[in-house]
Amino acid sequence: MEVRLENVAFAYGRNPPVFEHIDLTLDKPELVCILGPNGAGKSTLMHCMNKLKTPTEGEIFIDGKNLKEYSLKDLAKIVSFVPHTEDTTFSMSVLDTVLMGRIPHAGTVMSSEDIQIAIENIKLLGMEDFALQGFDELSAGQHQKIMIARSLTQEPKLMLLDEPTANLDVKYQMLVMRLLRDVARLKNITVVTICHDLNVTAKYADRVVMLYDHHIYSDGTPEQVLTEENISLLYGIGCQVMELQGRPLIALLDGDELDSHLEDKQVRSDGSED
Repeated sequence: MEVRLENVAFAYGRNPPVFEHIDLTLDKPELVCILGPNGAGKSTLMHCMNKLKTPTEGEIFIDGKNLKEYSLKDLAKIVSFVPHTEDTTFSMSVLDTVLMGRIPHAGTVMSSEDIQIAIENIKLLGMEDFALQGFDELSAGQHQKIMIARSLTQEPKLMLLDEPTANLDVKYQMLVMRLLRDVARLKNITVVTICHDLNVTAKYADRVVMLYDHHIYSDGTPEQVLTEENISLLYGIGCQVMELQGRPLIALLDGDELDSHLEDKQVRSDGSED
């Protein structure tokens, strides 16, 4: 499936645009991470892609069809969305929660096939032992796994997740991101996620889209995008980018650490010129 954004912009009322001139094509089964400082428009861009918000300019196409032409029900059959937070004030079993992903296809009457699809995705996430447990009894990391299972139960071609690793400890951050990368390849779908952790992004993303100054500032592999210059510009911090197992490894620097790193770079630069 191809998702294409052409000259997309969004503004709230008469305020300056959150972003503008967004041109982006997604057409591979891969994990795409959207990065950028707070206020860069990451969530707003994702909401435009799933029709929760309407761009003030430009067009979005899914499989050659304008997003405006999709009903919300038809869109939900091919695009799933995992929000930043999920309401857990009501009590439903894990199985019933995941089965909600079948509603765009089956309505409110579930067949044995719908139930089987839900069970298969619960197993895929390693949560079969919790299938009959209450969703509100799970931990934050387990919540995220069930939300991903529900999203997969929609059988989407495009999966959107708004900060799926927020409020998770390091172990679950890595688990969720590795899972999303593997799901993209196993299910042959495009997975797009908003992420703030630079090293988790560097370790698992196939592609990184960096938002800054109201537009896409950089787009490419982690090696191409997660450079010292880009990170320092976007976040206003010093860093040193190294390589570990073929992937960038970012060390944040402050004070004397940053001064020392810059001096070393200058020495190396002067030496190479000689």
